[in-house]
Amino acid sequence: MHPTRAARPLATLLSAAGIDSAHPGSAAGLEVAAIESDSRAVTPGSLFVAISGLRADGHQFIDDAIRRGAVAVVAERVPDGSRDARIPVIAVGNSRLALSQLAAAFYDHPSRTLCVVGITGTDGKTTTATLLWHAWRAAGIAAASVTTVDRRTGDDVISNPSRQTTPEAPELQGELARIRDAGCTHVALETSSHALEMQRADGVEYRAAVFTRITTEHLELHGTRDRYLAAKARLLERVSTRPDGIAVLDAGDPFGYPHLAAIPVATRLTYTDQPGVPADLRAEDIVAEPASVRFTAQTPWGVVPIRLGIAGTFNVRNALAALAAACATGADLGSAVRGLEAAAAVTGRMERVEMGQPFGVVVDYAHTADALETVLQELRRTTSGRLWVVFGSAGERDLEKRPAMGSVAARLADISVITDEDPRGEDRMLILEQIAQGAVAAGGERGRNVLVIPDRLDAIAYAIANAAPGDTVVATGKGHEKTLETATGEVPWDERAVVIAAIRRRIS
Repeated sequence: MHPTRAARPLATLLSAAGIDSAHPGSAAGLEVAAIESDSRAVTPGSLFVAISGLRADGHQFIDDAIRRGAVAVVAERVPDGSRDARIPVIAVGNSRLALSQLAAAFYDHPSRTLCVVGITGTDGKTTTATLLWHAWRAAGIAAASVTTVDRRTGDDVISNPSRQTTPEAPELQGELARIRDAGCTHVALETSSHALEMQRADGVEYRAAVFTRITTEHLELHGTRDRYLAAKARLLERVSTRPDGIAVLDAGDPFGYPHLAAIPVATRLTYTDQPGVPADLRAEDIVAEPASVRFTAQTPWGVVPIRLGIAGTFNVRNALAALAAACATGADLGSAVRGLEAAAAVTGRMERVEMGQPFGVVVDYAHTADALETVLQELRRTTSGRLWVVFGSAGERDLEKRPAMGSVAARLADISVITDEDPRGEDRMLILEQIAQGAVAAGGERGRNVLVIPDRLDAIAYAIANAAPGDTVVATGKGHEKTLETATGEVPWDERAVVIAAIRRRIS
């Protein structure tokens, strides 16, 4: 659902988007009340843009959009029999690009009056964006953020209503317009590789690009690791065209940094938590605690001690990235640090659940082998007993990461409980067996420290029921998400609530 906007002349939108309006029929006098790429969302007065999606081709739904009241159609091609002489059909070479351009024009190009900082990478995007929002707010900057978990405008925080990290172009531009109209000047925009590859954000004029560590993810879309990196790099390539563009890069990233550092940009700031790695911002004297981490930050603006109220030494990198972006876009160092220190754990990100139980319980979103390895290494430092991990791997996504995640779990956890994440249309048992095979190949033993419990509710209950004092149980892969995607559709899910219920049964 997009914010309400006054209808705009079709001819004006086409011109503002740089689209040649020569087409059958006339755009004269036509008013566009909304822009849609899903025919099911079309209402009278909508402009329908037909795009080829990953699972369906919008060009096959042109008739449906017309029946629902579309006043015009933008498409790369028109299937035989779909053309209605009364409806202008505008031919374009790239419907996705046209959708982004038209959406930006419809909302009067909101990013042109905002300082938009895009945050991308494999892991840590949501935490970094949220920390940046906190840093800006503490510095008195009217700021917003758009992330996988939530949307923040000033002091208002609402949950992200969808699973999309970066929404489709009309919703994204509508959100930026809402942020602009609310009086904000800065926005941290979590920007996924999907959004960059599928051109959802092509209508956004980014001021800065912040990169977290890049590993491997979404190969079902990108095909190869190099193409995944190339998609991420598009964000920096966009910023590099600006005379005031800013890049914030992880100097310790062995995969992403060499490529990204070769892209020229007006201002480049680097950060690291690794000793001996040269960078503009460096973390020293890092001390991990069960629910926090403290360190000293060496920065171009001064040296400051920082104590984060969130767990995980990997969050030191996220904090440095946020600090660099905040100070480079108008925040003073002292205020930015106060903002970082005031930030609470992001929902579903190394989120501890404390109910008086004699063992630790953590909910985290780790859903890649690298992220799982980082989380388990971190929890091992603060666990005196056994480390349990309850996890799975999504269906209809990267096949390669399934055995890799099993291997990581078997090497770093004492007990691995393999369960559903989002099987979608795949055979759930096949997915779980692929993960288990990786665990066994890494030295795990089925029935002893490698357990397969398909139902996620049962898996979490089993781990918590059998944890001993001093143990830690971490449930990963779902984090903040509110549904489980199965072959029969979405099932309501709340990982934290499931964990709490299991703990209550254990301690009652």
